Amino acid sequence: MKETERIADQLKRAYEKDAWHGPSVKETLQGVTAEQAQTKPINSTHSIWEIVLHISGWMKVAVPRMQGIKTTQPEEGDWPAIKNAMVTGWNQTLEEMQKNYQELMTAISRLSDEDLTKPVFEIPNYNYVLLHGIIQHNLYHAGQIAVLKKALSE
Repeated sequence: MKETERIADQLKRAYEKDAWHGPSVKETLQGVTAEQAQTKPINSTHSIWEIVLHISGWMKVAVPRMQGIKTTQPEEGDWPAIKNAMVTGWNQTLEEMQKNYQELMTAISRLSDEDLTKPVFEIPNYNYVLLHGIIQHNLYHAGQIAVLKKALSE
């Protein structure tokens, strides 16, 4: 198996299902309503919805970065505001995150193992570190979502 296939498998596990640590991003989001997603059950934290926008934006940024395009942060910002706080807006947010995930998986499938170690922005192993970072980022925020979900039920 190629290393790019292993990385894609780890991203899939972290985002979709079968993550070693527990529920993936999508599994953690199951059953979360628009109302719950925008609630902040713990003071001074982001809402689930804000975290989803954040995860989505950084998966989107990874694609041009893998191609050597310098991007400092997602177009909408690091922590974008919720634009449409209705059920339709929540569904659009989830669809956009899924789209960004699919585009990232497609971009990974186009990489060779050598592309993982080529310097990008003069940084050795850039794509390798970037992709593992996205996986770690998704899992970190899946944990935050799980805590917020639990706090919503208390």
